[in-house]
Amino acid sequence: MKPVLSILLLTLFLFSCQSTRKLFDKGAYDKAFYAAVNDLKKNSANQEASRILPEAYKEAASMYQQDIANAKVGGGRKTEQLGVVYDGYLSLQKMHDAFVDAGLKLNTFRPKNYSAELTDAARNAAEAAYNRGLTLLQKDNRLSARKAYDYLKMADNYVPGYKDVIAKKQQAYDAAITNVVVNRLDQRFGSYSINGSFFEDDILWNLNSIGNKSYYQFYSINDRQSRDLRVDQFIDLNMYNIWFSNLATNTYSYTVTKSIPVKNDKMANSESTVTVSATVTVTRRVINSRAVMDYRITDAVSRKIVASDRIPAQYTWESLTGKYRGDSRALSERDWSIIRGNYSNRPSYDDLYRELTRQVMTQFNFKMRDIYR
Repeated sequence: MKPVLSILLLTLFLFSCQSTRKLFDKGAYDKAFYAAVNDLKKNSANQEASRILPEAYKEAASMYQQDIANAKVGGGRKTEQLGVVYDGYLSLQKMHDAFVDAGLKLNTFRPKNYSAELTDAARNAAEAAYNRGLTLLQKDNRLSARKAYDYLKMADNYVPGYKDVIAKKQQAYDAAITNVVVNRLDQRFGSYSINGSFFEDDILWNLNSIGNKSYYQFYSINDRQSRDLRVDQFIDLNMYNIWFSNLATNTYSYTVTKSIPVKNDKMANSESTVTVSATVTVTRRVINSRAVMDYRITDAVSRKIVASDRIPAQYTWESLTGKYRGDSRALSERDWSIIRGNYSNRPSYDDLYRELTRQVMTQFNFKMRDIYR
């Protein structure tokens, strides 16, 4: 083996041993156990890892066993206690599985197999979470249904498909969810010819990106007609005061100056400064636009207003082109960006309206997050 490669392998070997020892000395016994397993997978003759492995396992297993013992006799909800017991046995079993999967063989050490205890703990935790979920579901209110769904999901995680937990989860979710229908989107374009068909899709997409995390589901009025849906709230939206100015064009000029160094041809290593100037002539083309959107959220049963507000939006399209005369050395990057600017075709009403709706949606999303968080 080449000397450089030998030194590199020795360095890596010493570093891995030191890292595993540091974890053990810090009291991170479970991490030290897994680090020792990895060390031995790389080098089965690693004596330091062979010494640390059983010690780390003993300390980590002792902590998990203590957590299990405390949970079995401690206070608190039975569901939470059994969850701690399950987590403890799961951690113990993971250490056993890691050792076995690594194919390690130590003469005096082998982790205990806790598969039987883990199976019992999973069944007990699933039963407790399932029963707690059913109790909450019987309270027949949305908040309890949300908690019931969480417990039933826990039961399904402990023992996938436990009893009829999948059906019960769906029942809890249906009871927990608030169904909101965008009842109306009135876009008052007046005399302008605008394609605003995208706007409702944007609104529903953004609403559902909020609602998916907080038990709210949003539909359009067409979705409601196509399915048997319990409606809890309505949203009415009005987009109005839509206005676009005529294209305004004006020309203006400004002068820029700059002091720049120049070399003195007559004297070596000598510099002086000279002031240069240029005049930039700019053609500015502008279209202003504005719109307002009102929203109102109403309870479907009581017809009481849940929330309402007004969202204004303004957008200015601007195009600058220019030319200059004078010394180009006086020009800044900003001046050059104007001079090099290409002539832009005026935007369509559709383009301007989309910019207005982007502004509206930004404000609308902030307000909806406050309501549906």
